[in-house]
Amino acid sequence: MIKLKSLNIWIYFVQWTKFLIFCGLLALLLSFFIPIIRKIDQLEKKKELLSKEYAAEELKNKELSRKLDLLKHDPAFIERIARDRLNMGKPGEIIFRFDPYGYVPISRKEIKQTKNPKSLPKQP
Repeated sequence: MIKLKSLNIWIYFVQWTKFLIFCGLLALLLSFFIPIIRKIDQLEKKKELLSKEYAAEELKNKELSRKLDLLKHDPAFIERIARDRLNMGKPGEIIFRFDPYGYVPISRKEIKQTKNPKSLPKQP
C-alpha cells in the first residue's frame, strides 16, 4: 500500500511537470511572436492611413484635372477666373470691390462711440 501511494504522488508530480513545461514553452513561443503581431498591427494602421491619404489625393487630382480641362477649353471659365482673381474687366466696365466685414456696431451707444475711436471696443 505504501508503494501505491508513493507511486500515485510521482505520477501526479510528472503530470504537473509536463503541464508546467508545456506552459513554459507556450510562453516562450508567445514572447517570440508578440513583437511580430504588434508590427503587423502597426503596418495595418499605417496602410489604412495611407489609403485615406491616397483617396484624398486622388480626389484632389481629379479636381485639378477638371480645372485644367476647363482652362484649356472653356472661355467663360477663363473670363470668370480673370475677373475674380486678376481684377480684370471688359473695356468700359467699372469694377466694385468690397472689403470684408469689419466691426459692425450693435447699439446706438456703440454708434456714438464710433465718433471717438479711442473708446471703441477691440475687435477679436
